[in-house]
Amino acid sequence: MNHTARFAILAALLFAGTAMFAADTKDSAKGPTTHTVKLKDGRVLEDAFILDKKPNGITLAYKEGCMFIKYSDMPTELQKKFGYDPVKSARYEKKLDDQKKANKKAEEEQKARQEKQKAEQDKRNKDRRISQQQQKVRKLELELEEAKKKLSNTENIVSQDRSALVSTVNDSSRVSIDTPWGVGRIRTSSNNSAVRNKLMKEVDTLSMKRDNQAQDVIDLQLKLEAAQKTLDTLLANSK
Repeated sequence: MNHTARFAILAALLFAGTAMFAADTKDSAKGPTTHTVKLKDGRVLEDAFILDKKPNGITLAYKEGCMFIKYSDMPTELQKKFGYDPVKSARYEKKLDDQKKANKKAEEEQKARQEKQKAEQDKRNKDRRISQQQQKVRKLELELEEAKKKLSNTENIVSQDRSALVSTVNDSSRVSIDTPWGVGRIRTSSNNSAVRNKLMKEVDTLSMKRDNQAQDVIDLQLKLEAAQKTLDTLLANSK
């Protein structure tokens, strides 16, 4: 609350207190009647006058400020002076206590609802992350399966071309041919050199393709392992 608001409330209370005790004032033009109030704990409030009355106590303004004082903290003579009614006070105190308990219960229920909502939202978030990760793992599994098929097909074609390359050999000559499997001595002849050269080029091209596909398989396997590890962690944390 800002300074202006506090000043307005204090002014209103002062006005109410002045009106309430105008009958006790010797001269209403001079303001409310003031008292010297001695409390049970020994404190003395000088130039005190009433701002507000409740069934269980009064709010006094005095030269050092203002404060609420329960009747139970006053000596007997002050209780009588300010109109203390034990029955009304006890009833009012019970009402305040009941309201306090009701407020506390409402706050606890609200807190419980919020915690429940948060827990449910956290579970939904975890379930969504798990579902997304499961989909990612399944997608990588399918991609890996497809990559392995492509690699297998390419390897079969390379093997077939290599066999065809070897079939161009005759017994009349030997030359060195670099293949993906190393340098070997195979028989060739000038009569089938065109076919041989075409096959060698195709084997070379397909071998490079096979190597790239093999690397793709390795990369997908690593990605799948990482994705599966993340999924296992999410599942463990959801328990």
